[in-house]
Amino acid sequence: MTETLFLAARLMGTGIDAAVAAIVLVRLARRRRPKRIAVALLGAGVAAAVAFAVKLLPLAAAGLDPFGAIHLAYLDLVVVPSVLTLALAGFEARSGRSWVRRPLGVAALLVGTVAGPTVGLYATFIEPFAVRLETARIPVAPQRRPATPIRIGVLADIQTAHVTEYEHRVVDRLMAERPDVIVLPGDLFHGAPATFAGELEGLRRLMARLAAPAGVYFALGDADTSAELAAICEGTAVRVLVNASHRVEIHGRALTMAGVELDARRPEAVSFLRDFEGAPGDDLRVLLAHKPDALLGLRARTRIDLVIAGHTHGGQVQLPFLGPPLILSAVPRHIGAGGHHTLDGRSIYVSRGIGHEGGQAPRIRFLCPPEVSLLVLY
Repeated sequence: MTETLFLAARLMGTGIDAAVAAIVLVRLARRRRPKRIAVALLGAGVAAAVAFAVKLLPLAAAGLDPFGAIHLAYLDLVVVPSVLTLALAGFEARSGRSWVRRPLGVAALLVGTVAGPTVGLYATFIEPFAVRLETARIPVAPQRRPATPIRIGVLADIQTAHVTEYEHRVVDRLMAERPDVIVLPGDLFHGAPATFAGELEGLRRLMARLAAPAGVYFALGDADTSAELAAICEGTAVRVLVNASHRVEIHGRALTMAGVELDARRPEAVSFLRDFEGAPGDDLRVLLAHKPDALLGLRARTRIDLVIAGHTHGGQVQLPFLGPPLILSAVPRHIGAGGHHTLDGRSIYVSRGIGHEGGQAPRIRFLCPPEVSLLVLY
């Protein structure tokens, strides 16, 4: 099933869920019983959930994936509560009850009908492009401390299907900080393979804008292939590191940048990480990985000074006091939510990235804006 048909099916399914829930709500509300409104709302919620579950079966058979199911749930959460609020208000008004004409009733009606669509519009069309500059000062061991702090710029999870003004604005934001090093923890192109040839020139122009005194480094992500990256990075300063390292001098300090493959549990990756941890020397060591899970394979109090990762997007949705419901990583949720953390003496920075999950997933960020990161090692 094409993406256009999936979109039509999603919208139609949400309309059916809302209609079923509204019908159940009104029928239950008509019954003269104590707490009938609470019972009606509960029944409507159950009806919407059942309708949602039923429609998943044929859509899954047609190719709906888990991210597509999340998209369906997101549409329902935005639309169904508003429809139920309007249905309830209409029923109460026809029944001659006056709560919809009282100040609190009007306020409840406004919140119930406006909150969901407003949050949906903001989370879909505003926050995904409201990129921020996040700065973290990260101390290193005194014996490896540089004479001048080393500034590392991070662009994670660009995940573009088509390079636009937004991606160039993000690069502008990073380059204005004049980083000493630039790292990209994976997931650059996230379009259909058939469109890659047409997008290659735009991707190459974007990467060609990245330059830093101590180099630009890339680690493979879920969406990347070695062949595509080789084509994109041709003629640019970007160096792809796959179970490999590169040593440079910056501010009077030796800095070794390393990149590990996507699955850091594979024997080749484990062997590389052990060698990287165990090599003698007083150089600063920074490991670039797409998934923060690479941290879990390192020794406690590892010799690696910092791991930089992406992948989680910070969860894309973060709830007040709870954080992200989903990070798709084995690291603790507070680490996957983003920022600088230390776990058993292992230092990691997880970027929220600048893009969002593609394919059938909804374009959504809520209380988790995209970020350009500047890490200051001192």
